[in-house]
Amino acid sequence: MTRPTTALRRSIERAAEAGMDRFVTQREAADLARCSKDTIVRTRQAGRLPHARLDGHTWMIPVADLVVAGLYNPATGAMPAAPAEARAPAPESPGAAPISMELARAQARIAALEDLVARQDAELAFLRQLATDTLAKKVS
Repeated sequence: MTRPTTALRRSIERAAEAGMDRFVTQREAADLARCSKDTIVRTRQAGRLPHARLDGHTWMIPVADLVVAGLYNPATGAMPAAPAEARAPAPESPGAAPISMELARAQARIAALEDLVARQDAELAFLRQLATDTLAKKVS
């Protein structure tokens, strides 16, 4: 995995300061996003909450993943009014998310994708080694 850039480290620090580094249960995530628990479960199963983890019998969801998935806007404390593709608030509109928030979301999404690529690279290396070992056993 690559080392985080300075900008990425800063966005992670800002997220931590804003409380987005905390984990919540699926029910709490649904309450934050003002949706059903089933929506959170489907979103997690679809891979849109990549840093969710199983703690005993309870799924814990990072608040930052909710923001990146577009389910929660910490500036307003609510779910975005429109889908991510349709969202492009004018800077002069009241309640518009600051550009730094959008940048933090994008950087968090990039970090999640880099993490996914690193995991896939590790799996690919394992599979290559497994294939090499299998062929070596067949030859000998």
